[in-house]
Amino acid sequence: MITLFKFPKIRREALLLSLLMLSMVSAVAVQSNERKALLIDHIDIHSKTSIIHLGSIDTFDITEAGKEASKFLLDALNNNNLEAATAASTVYDRIIPKENYGGEYTALQWFAWYLLAPPDKQQQMLSDKYHREFFNFWSENDFANLKEYLERKYKFKEFEDAQTFKGQERLAYLEDFILFNNPRREEWEKTSKMMEVLNLEPGMTIADIGSGPGYFTFKFSEAVGAKGKVLALDTVKTHVDFIKSVAEKYDFNNIEFVHLSNIDSIGIPPNQVDLAYMCSLYHIIYTVNSESVRQSYIASIRDALKPGGRFIVVDNAVVEDKTLPYHGLFIAKELIIAQLERYGFQLETQYQFIPQRYVLVFRKV
Repeated sequence: MITLFKFPKIRREALLLSLLMLSMVSAVAVQSNERKALLIDHIDIHSKTSIIHLGSIDTFDITEAGKEASKFLLDALNNNNLEAATAASTVYDRIIPKENYGGEYTALQWFAWYLLAPPDKQQQMLSDKYHREFFNFWSENDFANLKEYLERKYKFKEFEDAQTFKGQERLAYLEDFILFNNPRREEWEKTSKMMEVLNLEPGMTIADIGSGPGYFTFKFSEAVGAKGKVLALDTVKTHVDFIKSVAEKYDFNNIEFVHLSNIDSIGIPPNQVDLAYMCSLYHIIYTVNSESVRQSYIASIRDALKPGGRFIVVDNAVVEDKTLPYHGLFIAKELIIAQLERYGFQLETQYQFIPQRYVLVFRKV
């Protein structure tokens, strides 16, 4: 695991220079005659917590308790062992508030609950079509995908491709799926509150950038209606293929499926989009991509937006240890705000419904 920029409780010019050199040295400030707002020229730091934490990108920390719970769950799946399912759920009850609230644990506990539920309760758990498609993905062929995920993630089984790009890509895909389409995501994220503040209207065109397996894509599709359009964009083809299969099954006719082969552009023609949406992705753009790639990528988002279009960035906040233990990756929102103001956006408003997630609303200027 890597932790970047661990600073004491102090504001200093050295911090200003290092942040600006890291994230903004090649950015071009866009200032028209109409734009008089001053760009951010410093960031105050009031915490000893790192302002960026990448870890191993999308993999949450593996703890002993998390491994114990997953071992119980795997036993329950392999042997129809309801006692093991109960033990797994009990461990998750104990560790979710302490270790990984909002991560995979809530989804894995959901499967333990399903195994323990009577048939009528199981049917109720699958009454939502999106929950049902989530379940179908993991449960087909006697829960083959879920078993593989637990075995890969917690190293209960040796996979020949484990150290190869293909094997790592497979694990990342499975982990994305279980995190993003978690049936309990509303419970911890307050997704419905996030959707409310977006003020979506019928007929809008939305770009869901880094759509993953479509958690927000389908919400956007329902919000903009038949006269609107949603572009589901992702570099992972299997995510795009999953969205397409679900859309076809339930007659979603306003979604376009875009597999991005390049990392420096979203590939949308200019002035096409009313709202561009990015959730849990900017921390990767900020820390992994080179400045030239990052600049080109953000410029392509700005170009795709119609005049006055909005760019929504949702990402993980810095969380103080005493407030809420959070083992995921995160990025201080101040870094994103400062950078995007130099890429031709202006912060319009921001929201934070839970400690570990913020919503930043930018306007194209």
